[in-house]
Amino acid sequence: MAASSSTHEASGLAHVATVSFLASRAAASIGFWVALAGGVALARVGERHGARAGYGASLAATLQTVALIGPARFSVPLTQALSAPLLGSLQRRATPVTWQVVACGAIRLAHVLFTAAFAVFVLTGGLDVYTKSYESLTGWLGFVPRGKTAALVISGAWLLIWSIFASVVQVLVYRRGLAAWPAASADGEMRDPETAAPVAGRFDPRAVALAAAVAFALLLVDHSWPLLGGIAAWLALAAVVGGGDRSVVPTGIVLAALLGAGVLAFTLLGGLGADESLRRAARATLFVLVATWLRAAAGSEGLREVSRRGLGRLSRVPPAKEAAVVMDELGSGRQLGPAVRSVFAALGSVPARPVPVMDAVLGWVVVESRRFRPAGRPARMYLRAGFRDALLLAGLLAAGAMVFAPL
Repeated sequence: MAASSSTHEASGLAHVATVSFLASRAAASIGFWVALAGGVALARVGERHGARAGYGASLAATLQTVALIGPARFSVPLTQALSAPLLGSLQRRATPVTWQVVACGAIRLAHVLFTAAFAVFVLTGGLDVYTKSYESLTGWLGFVPRGKTAALVISGAWLLIWSIFASVVQVLVYRRGLAAWPAASADGEMRDPETAAPVAGRFDPRAVALAAAVAFALLLVDHSWPLLGGIAAWLALAAVVGGGDRSVVPTGIVLAALLGAGVLAFTLLGGLGADESLRRAARATLFVLVATWLRAAAGSEGLREVSRRGLGRLSRVPPAKEAAVVMDELGSGRQLGPAVRSVFAALGSVPARPVPVMDAVLGWVVVESRRFRPAGRPARMYLRAGFRDALLLAGLLAAGAMVFAPL
């Protein structure tokens, strides 16, 4: 009974993290601030039940957001997903604030450095391009140092300053939320049990996930016009033939256009030339479009089923087992709508000042996590790959053969 109770508590907190992380990915410009509520919830799991349970809840919440809206903007709440369970565990051990900030800062700095390296070396073409773009954007100021060293030092200093600031804020907000956590429980209305929804499209979601992974890998390896054209044609055909949930497509197209335009402008400023800049912009666009197709073709239930089966195969690897249990209890996300409405209700009469808003959100985290009612264990979705799934993968591999085709 105790184990079941702790799992239900972790599921309620993972539910809150899902709401927060979804909102942070939707409003990426303020994503750090929006994701703090989810981070507090995951820190609470780490404080109450240890780091392993905390990371299980974090993994489940992260996979749930991917199932609901796809992998686009995946990295926005990722730092808090990675650091919150650890900070809760450190708080449980009464670790000094300084060491909590150091631990959080190390995770955040590693994350932003990896993200920056991906943007510089994969999307825009390397340090020379980055340096030229930096000089083009800052040259008019007159007093900013020029050259590769200056670009790296100034950019690195900015990332370090942001990492320190964000980590201090994160730790202080988490500690405030955990210290004020009430002991009394709050009852909520029982939700209706959930039933498994059918797969959104015509392809087996496992084949869709595998195809998307292969497409990402091919785009990482090469960005020649034959490969880009082959993947674009394959993607268009797969989208038409495979059907699926079209609700995520408009947002995906907008995000793809914005990223592609940003990469094009940056690389042109960096002196890459029109051809290379267009190819890199096309690759960036395809990254987002493939991610959008993954969510549309597999649907939220399909991606949830793929995640559940993957966690099941990794059950001996911590915290996969804990994540699988929590993800089962999260259900299909029907409780997200009432949760969002409850946020606005909690903020309705709060003065528009930072501290009152923060305390209202922290209070919502507590109440909503206790209102959550675990879904019943879902029935295993029947999946069977067929001939069309083989054609899907064969078409992609044919497009990928362009990488090795002679010029």
